[in-house]
Amino acid sequence: MLMVCLTGVALAVSAQAQSYTIQKPGELPTYVRPTSGGGYTIQKPGELPVYVRPSAGGGSTINKPGELPVYVRPTSGGGMTVNKPGELPTYVRPVSGGGYTVNKPGELPVYVRPTVGGGYTVNKPGELPVYIRRSP
Repeated sequence: MLMVCLTGVALAVSAQAQSYTIQKPGELPTYVRPTSGGGYTIQKPGELPVYVRPSAGGGSTINKPGELPVYVRPTSGGGMTVNKPGELPTYVRPVSGGGYTVNKPGELPVYVRPTVGGGYTVNKPGELPVYIRRSP
Protein backbone atom coordinates (compact mmCIF):
# COMPACT_ATOMS: atom_id res chain seq x y z
CA MET A 1 0.00 0.00 0.00
CA LEU A 2 1.36 3.39 -1.00
CA MET A 3 -0.10 6.27 1.00
CA VAL A 4 0.35 9.75 -0.34
CA CYS A 5 -0.86 13.04 1.11
CA LEU A 6 -1.64 15.22 -1.84
CA THR A 7 -3.29 18.65 -1.59
CA GLY A 8 -4.69 17.83 1.82
CA VAL A 9 -6.29 14.60 0.67
CA ALA A 10 -4.97 11.23 1.65
CA LEU A 11 -4.56 9.09 -1.42
CA ALA A 12 -4.32 5.36 -0.87
CA VAL A 13 -3.03 3.43 -3.84
CA SER A 14 -2.50 -0.30 -3.99
CA ALA A 15 1.06 -1.32 -4.73
CA GLN A 16 -0.31 -3.38 -7.63
CA ALA A 17 -0.40 -1.64 -11.00
CA GLN A 18 -3.94 -0.26 -11.15
CA SER A 19 -5.56 2.98 -12.23
CA TYR A 20 -7.74 5.06 -9.91
CA THR A 21 -10.06 8.05 -10.22
CA ILE A 22 -10.36 10.52 -7.32
CA GLN A 23 -13.61 12.46 -7.21
CA LYS A 24 -13.66 15.48 -4.90
CA PRO A 25 -17.09 17.22 -4.72
CA GLY A 26 -17.29 20.19 -7.10
CA GLU A 27 -13.95 19.50 -8.80
CA LEU A 28 -12.80 17.75 -11.95
CA PRO A 29 -11.66 14.17 -11.37
CA THR A 30 -8.03 13.36 -10.69
CA TYR A 31 -6.55 10.34 -12.46
CA VAL A 32 -3.90 8.06 -10.97
CA ARG A 33 -2.13 5.80 -13.45
CA PRO A 34 0.78 3.38 -13.04
CA THR A 35 4.05 4.02 -14.87
CA SER A 36 6.81 1.67 -15.90
CA GLY A 37 9.29 1.36 -13.06
CA GLY A 38 6.66 1.02 -10.33
CA GLY A 39 5.58 4.63 -9.95
CA TYR A 40 2.43 6.59 -10.70
CA THR A 41 1.36 9.77 -12.45
CA ILE A 42 -1.37 11.83 -10.80
CA GLN A 43 -3.11 14.32 -13.05
CA LYS A 44 -6.11 16.63 -13.19
CA PRO A 45 -7.36 17.74 -16.61
CA GLY A 46 -5.47 20.84 -17.78
CA GLU A 47 -2.71 20.55 -15.16
CA LEU A 48 0.83 19.20 -15.29
CA PRO A 49 1.20 15.69 -13.87
CA VAL A 50 2.60 14.84 -10.45
CA TYR A 51 5.06 11.94 -10.45
CA VAL A 52 5.28 9.42 -7.61
CA ARG A 53 8.42 7.30 -7.86
CA PRO A 54 9.66 4.50 -5.62
CA SER A 55 12.70 5.39 -3.49
CA ALA A 56 15.66 3.25 -2.51
CA GLY A 57 15.06 1.61 0.86
CA GLY A 58 11.28 1.80 0.57
CA GLY A 59 8.91 4.70 0.38
CA SER A 60 8.40 7.15 -2.45
CA THR A 61 9.36 10.56 -3.78
CA ILE A 62 6.59 12.87 -5.00
CA ASN A 63 7.57 15.42 -7.64
CA LYS A 64 5.10 18.26 -8.34
CA PRO A 65 6.09 20.71 -11.09
CA GLY A 66 7.70 23.84 -9.63
CA GLU A 67 7.91 22.46 -6.05
CA LEU A 68 10.55 20.73 -3.96
CA PRO A 69 10.14 16.94 -3.72
CA VAL A 70 8.11 15.35 -0.94
CA TYR A 71 9.45 12.17 0.65
CA VAL A 72 7.22 9.36 1.93
CA ARG A 73 8.98 6.85 4.19
CA PRO A 74 7.66 3.70 5.85
CA THR A 75 7.61 3.53 9.66
CA SER A 76 7.42 0.58 12.01
CA GLY A 77 3.89 -0.73 12.43
CA GLY A 78 2.92 -0.26 8.79
CA GLY A 79 2.56 3.51 8.78
CA MET A 80 4.29 6.27 6.82
CA THR A 81 5.92 9.62 7.45
CA VAL A 82 5.41 12.33 4.82
CA ASN A 83 8.19 14.94 4.79
CA LYS A 84 7.55 18.14 2.85
CA PRO A 85 10.39 20.69 2.91
CA GLY A 86 9.71 23.52 5.36
CA GLU A 87 6.85 21.73 7.15
CA LEU A 88 6.54 19.42 10.12
CA PRO A 89 6.13 15.77 9.12
CA THR A 90 2.70 14.24 8.56
CA TYR A 91 2.11 10.80 10.06
CA VAL A 92 -0.02 8.13 8.40
CA ARG A 93 -1.00 5.28 10.69
CA PRO A 94 -3.01 2.13 9.98
CA VAL A 95 -6.15 1.59 12.08
CA SER A 96 -7.76 -1.64 13.18
CA GLY A 97 -10.48 -2.77 10.78
CA GLY A 98 -8.63 -1.35 7.76
CA GLY A 99 -7.80 2.10 6.56
CA TYR A 100 -5.56 4.85 7.88
CA THR A 101 -5.53 7.98 10.02
CA VAL A 102 -3.53 10.92 8.62
CA ASN A 103 -2.22 13.29 11.30
CA LYS A 104 -0.82 16.62 10.12
CA PRO A 105 0.45 18.87 12.95
CA GLY A 106 -2.10 21.54 13.89
CA GLU A 107 -4.98 19.97 11.93
CA LEU A 108 -7.76 17.52 12.75
CA PRO A 109 -7.09 13.94 11.61
CA VAL A 110 -8.18 12.69 8.19
CA TYR A 111 -9.66 9.20 7.98
CA VAL A 112 -9.16 6.93 4.97
CA ARG A 113 -11.43 3.89 4.89
CA PRO A 114 -11.64 1.07 2.34
CA THR A 115 -14.93 0.62 0.47
CA VAL A 116 -16.57 -2.33 -1.21
CA GLY A 117 -15.02 -2.85 -4.66
CA GLY A 118 -11.47 -1.86 -3.73
CA GLY A 119 -11.83 1.91 -3.45
CA TYR A 120 -11.54 4.31 -0.53
CA THR A 121 -13.48 7.10 1.16
CA VAL A 122 -11.50 10.01 2.59
CA ASN A 123 -13.19 11.91 5.42
CA LYS A 124 -11.71 15.26 6.42
CA PRO A 125 -13.54 17.07 9.25
CA GLY A 126 -15.78 19.86 7.96
CA GLU A 127 -15.57 18.76 4.29
CA LEU A 128 -17.56 16.50 2.01
CA PRO A 129 -16.10 13.00 1.55
CA VAL A 130 -13.66 12.31 -1.27
CA TYR A 131 -14.09 9.06 -3.18
CA ILE A 132 -11.23 7.07 -4.67
CA ARG A 133 -12.32 4.39 -7.11
CA ARG A 134 -10.55 1.97 -9.37
CA SER A 135 -10.68 3.07 -12.98
CA PRO A 136 -11.53 0.63 -15.76
